[in-house]
Amino acid sequence: MTTQDTTGAQLNRLRDRAGLSLRALAAKAGYAAASSIQRYADPAFDGALGVEVAARFADAMEGEGDPPITRAEVLALTGLIAASNGQPFQMEGASAGRMHRDLPVYGTALGAAEIVNGEAIEQTTLNRAEVVEYKRRPPILDGRADVYGLYVQGSSMQPRFRDGATVFVESRKRPAIGDDAVIYLRTPDEVEGERPSSVLIKTIVRKTASYVELEQYNPACTFRIPMERVDRMDRVLTLDDMIG
Repeated sequence: MTTQDTTGAQLNRLRDRAGLSLRALAAKAGYAAASSIQRYADPAFDGALGVEVAARFADAMEGEGDPPITRAEVLALTGLIAASNGQPFQMEGASAGRMHRDLPVYGTALGAAEIVNGEAIEQTTLNRAEVVEYKRRPPILDGRADVYGLYVQGSSMQPRFRDGATVFVESRKRPAIGDDAVIYLRTPDEVEGERPSSVLIKTIVRKTASYVELEQYNPACTFRIPMERVDRMDRVLTLDDMIG
């Protein structure tokens, strides 16, 4: 296949027709940066797009350009349908097209370790003022303003959560013993006083009026955080929560 017929070349022609830079396409498709989709736009890229990726590009480009780009043209890059031929195979249940891309994923970074009883406990800096991406919201979570996502930083919860994995969290329901949770710690701030910008993503082992006992897996250990340090605890959603 010649370069001009590759998947990357076809995607770039659609993008140019839509009048979108790579950065603008990434933003409209819900990606954090152009680098997230750069490999798909490489003229040498000739793999099929995944259905989810193609659906995001279709959301961004459908109706743009002259003549207007059709959804089928973009979805044809999956190799599952022809550009002029209807719709791709749909799984039963809610389709991606009916799922709103409005579930925020907040910015995170690996923060300085929290020292507990001489042990260095991995913690995350969370910036809820920075939305780095919007994910599709499962229908069961429609209308839930308390649900958000964040990226796991570090390896302390492997194999349960790998570094870079996305977890979805709710603040409406308090976590119980055995639940994974995002523990917001009160952190001294010279300007704002104590502010909960540092979090621990751990499993709750025990809760009392004076402390919460948490578990991590790599390295394996349990430790206690005084309740006076805890601003709040949000529950990590499970797969059952997401699909009902």
